[in-house]
Amino acid sequence: EGAAQRALTDFVTCANGGLQRYESERSRADLAGSTAKISLYLRSGELSPRTVLYAIRDAGLPYEATKTFGRRLHWRDLSYYHLHCFPDMRDKGIRRHYDETEWVGGSEYQTRLRAWQKGRTGYPIVDAGMRELYETGWMTQSVRMVVASFLVEYLRVSWVDGAKWFHDTLIDADSAINPMMWQNAGRSGIDQWNFVLSPENASQDPTGKYTRRWCPELASLPTQYLHRPWQAATGVLAKAGVVLGQTYPHRIVEDLYAERGKSVE
Repeated sequence: EGAAQRALTDFVTCANGGLQRYESERSRADLAGSTAKISLYLRSGELSPRTVLYAIRDAGLPYEATKTFGRRLHWRDLSYYHLHCFPDMRDKGIRRHYDETEWVGGSEYQTRLRAWQKGRTGYPIVDAGMRELYETGWMTQSVRMVVASFLVEYLRVSWVDGAKWFHDTLIDADSAINPMMWQNAGRSGIDQWNFVLSPENASQDPTGKYTRRWCPELASLPTQYLHRPWQAATGVLAKAGVVLGQTYPHRIVEDLYAERGKSVE
């Protein structure tokens, strides 16, 4: 409980980041302190949402600087309301007709799912996130959304299996929040995502620091190729010690446009 209180206080009072820069930096996986990392404490009951709410209000910051962080608490409560209304939402679509979605078939389904779980998809920002998840049990929200969008929209694997993997591996796994996010990613949720996040642009990691940490085999690549190593010339790859298909996997799917088209047919 003491650690939980310190984490909250440090985030709220940080002069060079934390809550003061949350609005502009919350999506950055490459910056320390861009998020509060208190979800585990909320999940385990070592912090109450009221404690967090009043800490935000007492920070003395303008509403525009705290609005999104505060809304996270509202979304948390909404997920519990969803679970109350839809007790089978962990594996059944809230909007039932989406349970008829046609996902990729045959052995390819498990091949894609396993590659995603292990961080071996060939898309560095996705692989970095999934490796961090498996090793530490945590990843920042913006990267969670990238890997979820990638699994559903480009690998065409059911959100149900994504939710199960997150529930098994996240230290802050919550039986309401987790399926609500995945329902929205899988289009069956009440607030389905009206966007698809790029596994190539990696706006969450513009410096490459995050990806280099979790995909060290790519660490020597120039930043311009780090998130798209397949675009690097042979000499650039050789200089960085990267052999696609050996030291780092080929992309599990190459034509994202085509895969996305199949996912919405």
